Amino acid sequence: MTVRCAGCGRRLKRPTATGYGPVCARRLHRPARIRISRNPDQMPGQAELDLQPMQPTLWSL
Repeated sequence: MTVRCAGCGRRLKRPTATGYGPVCARRLHRPARIRISRNPDQMPGQAELDLQPMQPTLWSL
């Protein structure tokens, strides 16, 4: 009798307590990735506004 993976059905050489093979265990239990934008000054969904000439800023007040 051969032991099969609970996720994909492959034959397991070394049965584990979870019933998953090494490929399925990595796929099911990998940590979530955090997406980092390439430009840290601009967040996704935000657009940069052009400054108008003679527009007051905090530093000019």
